Amino acid sequence: MTVLGILITVFLVLMLLSVPIAVAMGVASALALLIATDLPLVAVGQRMLVILDSFPFLALPFFILAGLFMEQGGITRRLVDFAAIFVGRITGGLAQVLVGANLVMSGTSGSSVADCAATGTVLIPAMAKAGYSRAFAAALTAAAATAGPLIPPSIMFVLYGAIANVSIGQLFIAGIVPGLFVGLYLGIAAYLISKKRQYPKLPPVTLREAAITTVKAAPALLMPIVVLGGIVGGVFTPTEAGAIAAVYGFVVSMFVYREMKWSHLRGMLVTTGVISAAVMLIVSAASLFSWILTRERAPELLAGALTHFTNNPMVFLLFINIILLVLGCFLEAISLLIMMTPILVPLAAAYGVDPVHFGIVVVLNLTIGLNTPPVGMNMFIVCAISKITVTEYTREALPFLLALLLVLLLITYVPQTVLWLPASLPS
Repeated sequence: MTVLGILITVFLVLMLLSVPIAVAMGVASALALLIATDLPLVAVGQRMLVILDSFPFLALPFFILAGLFMEQGGITRRLVDFAAIFVGRITGGLAQVLVGANLVMSGTSGSSVADCAATGTVLIPAMAKAGYSRAFAAALTAAAATAGPLIPPSIMFVLYGAIANVSIGQLFIAGIVPGLFVGLYLGIAAYLISKKRQYPKLPPVTLREAAITTVKAAPALLMPIVVLGGIVGGVFTPTEAGAIAAVYGFVVSMFVYREMKWSHLRGMLVTTGVISAAVMLIVSAASLFSWILTRERAPELLAGALTHFTNNPMVFLLFINIILLVLGCFLEAISLLIMMTPILVPLAAAYGVDPVHFGIVVVLNLTIGLNTPPVGMNMFIVCAISKITVTEYTREALPFLLALLLVLLLITYVPQTVLWLPASLPS
């Protein structure tokens, strides 16, 4: 059997046995090298370690820690109150607040799963108490959290940029408009459903109440402005921005909001270390896996097959969207991103697709997968919070998934929606 045959066969068998993806990629790669090549076993360790010697990866634990600081500091409640000022008076007020709060939360956590858990814990019970269907609230929460990895800072953009050698700052800026489109399309879907079901508006707020709420939320709202402003202004690199975001989150949560205690710090540092180590283990295993694929000319073979099928980049992007949406239903988003990026980016380059545009398309694809059965992490989180079944969730999630697919089609086939903002700002 060939190297590729052993690699793919062992990997698929291990995945069917529910072996963790990092272990599956590592074992499949090691067996393929040992059985079908003359390379020494030490090559496995070397290839797994070389990818970790990358400066951009230093941003990963800092952005994770910044998100944990802001969550512990009571940011969710303040951002929910802030969002209510602007969208609460629309039909289905709490539904619009949920979408708006997720958009604002995205600028502090960088993670879809974190946004989903934070806003879901606060708003799903509140929406149920106000007469909203629990399944509706759960489905909208999961869908709205899709904006998390699109609006900076974004953990998935850090990973994609580091692996594909693409500017993380450009990715951060390019994700803003697609993230806003996610909020707009979901807001329209929520409005139409709320109007049909006669879900209520929120009561009006006075100008004084609005001012007080805005002042309370201002420290949290400033984080993405500080991060993006520093990157765009050339004050610091995206990696340094991660450290600044962590320090800013610590100061705001500890000394401004005063909801984080020194006793919380150890647990958050441990959590950051565990999450970072898990991600970097996947990165190492995926690096070895993709190196073997590249060594065996798999990207060239795949590119040849695709170009024989079509030379049209629009058809290529449709093909990639379908593949990623299907894979996203069965594999975890970050694992899939790390595994597929080294394979797909050269293919996209062969078709003349801008790597920044392609990165936004890939990340949105994989984030949509977080909301779909059978393994969507956001789906399981909101089902647990709302105490509903996956079947109930899926029925209510369909219109929101349709809205997300429309955004995906928009950014795929109108690249200017992604690229005009980075092009209009200083490099």
